[in-house]
Amino acid sequence: MKQILLSLMMYATILALLMMACSSAAAGTATVSVPEPPAPASDELALTALTNGLVDVGGRKLMVHCTGQGSPTVILEAGSGIDSTYWIQVQSGSDRSYRVCSYDRANLGDSDPAPTPRTYLDMAHDLHALLVNAQIGGPFILVGHSGGGMIIRVFRDQYPEEVAGLVLVDSGHPDMGARLLAGLPSKSLFEAKAIRQWRIWLSWMSDSHGSLYKDREGLDNRPSNEQVKAAKSLGDLPLVVISRSPDNTTMEGKLPLSAEDNAKLRQIWQDMQRELAGLSSNSTHIIASHSGHMIPTEEPELIIEAINKLVNEWREQMSVTIPAAQPADQTEAAHAPRILRVEERQETQKGDLVIYKDIYFTDDAGDVVFVTGRLVSADPPGDWSFSFDDFVTVSADEQKHEALLPNSIICGPQATFVIEKWLIDQAGNKSEPVTYTYACPTPQLHISPMLIIGIAAGLSLLAVTVWLLMRSMRRHRRARQLTATPA
Repeated sequence: MKQILLSLMMYATILALLMMACSSAAAGTATVSVPEPPAPASDELALTALTNGLVDVGGRKLMVHCTGQGSPTVILEAGSGIDSTYWIQVQSGSDRSYRVCSYDRANLGDSDPAPTPRTYLDMAHDLHALLVNAQIGGPFILVGHSGGGMIIRVFRDQYPEEVAGLVLVDSGHPDMGARLLAGLPSKSLFEAKAIRQWRIWLSWMSDSHGSLYKDREGLDNRPSNEQVKAAKSLGDLPLVVISRSPDNTTMEGKLPLSAEDNAKLRQIWQDMQRELAGLSSNSTHIIASHSGHMIPTEEPELIIEAINKLVNEWREQMSVTIPAAQPADQTEAAHAPRILRVEERQETQKGDLVIYKDIYFTDDAGDVVFVTGRLVSADPPGDWSFSFDDFVTVSADEQKHEALLPNSIICGPQATFVIEKWLIDQAGNKSEPVTYTYACPTPQLHISPMLIIGIAAGLSLLAVTVWLLMRSMRRHRRARQLTATPA
């Protein structure tokens, strides 16, 4: 009897799980995302001043994107787990009289994977190999955001003669994990979920070994932090430190903390930013008055101004004169990109509706580098997550005729989004913007044949089990009746 009841419970559990899977398939997802454009058709692109390219760094390849020409060369180093697309607003807005390069570190973006764990020293060596093998000459002004700030400090320590200046953009600090962790309330058995998540994250910053938090790059934080601490003094190296606003209450990355805990962590962060400004006797400390941690996308103009400051100071010191710009009709500035049309197509991928808006464009110079845009409106309004910035990897030959740039969203809930996009070429020219609409319909119920078969099988098993149970109960009743009847 007990075995039959256990079987019944097992089959009922299977049926419940099948029904949950069915309801999940019907509900769809509430997340709207923008997949990255397809990778370039070629395995390795020819690297010139006007294109993107994969560069060998010793059995692996890293993707680099360079714009502009002239010295010094500016290198943009993104924060931990972030690829080069994060720098597009800074790179596209920079002066074309000097070269600006961004790149994807190993295990990110279009670059090859590398064995893990990795340290900041590994990343600094990778960057140096990239610059040498791509024949990207210095001197270098290094710009590092968040964890990228610590990478460029290690790079400068390894190759001091090649570095003309540093810009630290709300940079990480080698003691930030321990010091921010100390700012949290004492550990307790029943602490809030937000505190628990922050504790895991900050513990990873101090020592990633054994941490529940996993990053995309496989960073080993304990030796990495020690490498930063061991870096030699900057002396009088030109340094600009750009820090988040102390009045911006947003602490990115985890669940919101209480106002008291939030204020304590923000104060600790500002104290560390002041310490970074003291790394050089020739430093400038700038506060991004409207930004949280994400200054490269919230106030990119501040970073561009800081870069221009260091570039101009180096040129004055080296007595470098920049030729006057030629009239527009004698340069590539006369050839702005042109968007020809936008065509829609739809696909169903793994039960999700994907809507494509294919942008067809042309450019006489074949040097379109960036695509960017903005969300014009959303219905219903909400905190929708879109990524508009990306590098254009279409070849120059295709651009000169008719090139395709796919854009898409994965539809979740019913919603309508109006998007505006434009292209930017090597000379900084912008195309006329194009506006298009994504109309995501009400999610349809999609039940796979296998799910239907599974549900039918589960119901059949349940019916057989009930029948066997009822049959057994009848037999037991008859047996008791026979036992109770006198001979």
